[in-house]
Parts: sequence; structure tokens; C-alpha cells
Amino acid sequence: MHTFQFEMKKIWKRKGTWIALFICILAISALYLFNKEEANNLEETNQNLIQNRTDQFKQWAAEAEIAAEKAKQKGDTATAEEQAATAERFSASTKKYEDLKIAYDSGDWNYVYLADLEGLQRLVENPMEAELSIEEQRVDNFTLRASYEEKQQLLEKGLTPPTQDVLLYSLLPTLYDEFTGYSAARWEQLTERYGTLGWNILYQFTHYFLIPITIILGAFMFGNSVSSESMRKNRGLHFFHVLPVSKGRVFIAKYLVGLIHTILFTVIILLIPLGLSLMDRGIGSLAYPVLVYDGPDPRAFGSRTPVPNGDYDTFHFISLGDYFIQALWMTLLMVFFIYTVYFFLSLWIRHAGATLLVTVCVLFIGAMVGTSPWNPFQYLDVHRILTQENRVLLVDNRYSVQNGLLALGLTGLFLWLLSFGRYRQLKVK
Repeated sequence: MHTFQFEMKKIWKRKGTWIALFICILAISALYLFNKEEANNLEETNQNLIQNRTDQFKQWAAEAEIAAEKAKQKGDTATAEEQAATAERFSASTKKYEDLKIAYDSGDWNYVYLADLEGLQRLVENPMEAELSIEEQRVDNFTLRASYEEKQQLLEKGLTPPTQDVLLYSLLPTLYDEFTGYSAARWEQLTERYGTLGWNILYQFTHYFLIPITIILGAFMFGNSVSSESMRKNRGLHFFHVLPVSKGRVFIAKYLVGLIHTILFTVIILLIPLGLSLMDRGIGSLAYPVLVYDGPDPRAFGSRTPVPNGDYDTFHFISLGDYFIQALWMTLLMVFFIYTVYFFLSLWIRHAGATLLVTVCVLFIGAMVGTSPWNPFQYLDVHRILTQENRVLLVDNRYSVQNGLLALGLTGLFLWLLSFGRYRQLKVK
């Protein structure tokens, strides 16, 4: 216990630790502010877009009315009636966009959802007669069905959506859409989402590998307790050689202190967006729906290999609360795994910067090489595991949260044993 407390105090007394922590807090705060600025810009763009559509239809209605009046004066009754009907349609569209702007500006999402659901329902119920395309490239039926159900759940639960381009019903992007060329860039622009509430922002940040990046930084800050004290300039390990303390106790103390601090560091960084959101628009709701892919039904393929098909594959939604509970377990095991990888490498390399570089390379190569469901590096992208994207893309039902926890835990335990063996052989200089 005294060894553990001694190691804790050494970390707290390091100025470099506090400086690094301060820099990391500034970085995540800057990311939050950048996201907020992008959301504000997109909201302003949407307001301008709706206003432009309103002005456009108003102008067309006025032009049609003038054309109807001229045709009436010339005695062309058919043209006059046709132009009058056109003017009426344009006036109805003008009223629709005027009401949409009022609803959007005031945050009346029920009106916005109902307007989107009306159009999406036609597309979902009549896929052969009605379709949505970008530059003649069709939006997949799976995306339309998922977007329709998401809108229904948002409406039923009275939830605030993330900010998104309003041009195409604020569609939910899915892995079934395969656009190319300009259409791919346009689709990405139309479906880019920016959370404005705390939980939604944290959920969005999980898409950007925030969790593994934070853990790597934590390991870099707290995982060099052995390697840094085994060199000539800092002979901290020599101190323990003159004390009645076993090597095993010193190893466990140094390892646990670094691991605990890495966990705390990860939690602090992930909680900062929530704290900042409390001073902004609010923290949001954990009832927000998160899409989970079911993939193709193997029973429908018999002896053939299942192939993803957006017209038939199913899906379901889980709450953001359930998503974060699973993410928490994945994060804890990922901290154990990544920190142990770094700690093990530091015993050999003994240079913090080089160890960080090698660790990043090992994690990257491990994730790129091999698609086995027992490869722990395949579970570093938490979002793709929780939404079962890997399971669908690789057509392998073994990619699950449970198997991910086992792979990360068992591999981390194996590396911990190797680290212990390496430490017992370590010779201080």
C-alpha cells in the first residue's frame, strides 16, 4: 500500500503531467467549440436555404399570376386556367416553406418531422414508383426505411435532432449507400450531422476515434513509470533495490497507478463535452435512437453465402443510454488493452516518444491486418462494433460486444504477464 501511495504522489508532483492534462483539456474544448461553430453555420445555411426557396416559389407564383392575367385578356381561357392552377400550387409551396421556416427557427421539431415523414412515407411505401436520387445515383431503400423510422421515434419521444442539411429530408446515412464521384461528395455534405446537445455531441465524437486516441494519450502520460526510471538520468528503480520491497510489488504498484490514472484521464476527457454543453444548449436526452444493423438473414440464403441487400435487410434502434452503457464496458477493456500494449513496449524501448510512435503503428497495423473476430485490434472502432457494422460488412455474426470484451481482456492479460516477466529480467543502468 505504501508503494502504491508513493507512486501516486510521484505522478501528482510531475509538472509535465499537469501541463499535458491542461493541453488535452484545451484540445477537447477546442473540438467542442469547432463542432458548435459548424452546427451554427449549418443552421444559418438551412435558414437561408428555406428563405431562398420561399422567395423562389413566391416569385414563380407572381409570374404565373401575371401570365394567367395576360392569357385571360387575350381570351386564351385554357392557358389562363393552367397558369392560375400553377400559381395556386406555387402559392401553396410558398406557404409550406414559410411555415417550415417559422418551425425551424422556433425549434418546433414536430412540424419538421411531420413534413419529412410525409415525403419519406411515399418513398418507403412505393419504392418502385418513387425514388430519391443524387445525380441519377439512387439513395438505397435501406437508408429511406431507416430514416423514416428514426423520424418516427424522434417525433414520438419529442427529441431534438442533430443539425443537418434540410434539403433531402435530413436522411440518416447508412453503410448501404454507395455513391461515386460528385454524388459521393454531395451525399456526404447532405448527411453530415453536428450534435448540439451534450449526449449527441459525445455520441458524434465516438465516430472520430476519440476513445482510442484519448486512451493512447493517457498511456503516453502515465505508462512510462518503469522505463523512465531505469535509465542513467533517472535512477528511480535503484531506490527500491535498497528497500525491503519485492520486485512484484513494485511492478504491480507502478502498473496499477498508471492504469488507474489512464482510466481517470479518459473519463475526464470524455466528460468535458457534457460539462460544456450544460453551459450551452443543454445535455440532451439518452432516449435518442441509435441505428443498429441486423444484416442479411442467413436463413433466406440456405447454403449460399449471405450478401447484404438494402431492400431486404433489417435493422433496429437502441437508445443512446444503452449505447453508452455498452461503450463504457468496451472503453474500460480497451483502456486495459491499449495501456498494457504501451506499458509492454515501454519496457523494451525505454523512450516515451518512440514508444508512443511504435504503439500507434502496432494498433494501426493490427487493425488493418486480419479480420478475425478474435483480433482485439478489430474492436478499437467502438461505434462500428456497437452498431454491428463490422458484422454486416464482413458477414460474420461473431463480431459482437461480448467477443470484443473477451478478445481485449484476454490479450491484455497475456501482455500483462509478458510485461511482468520482462520487468523481472530488467536491468537498471
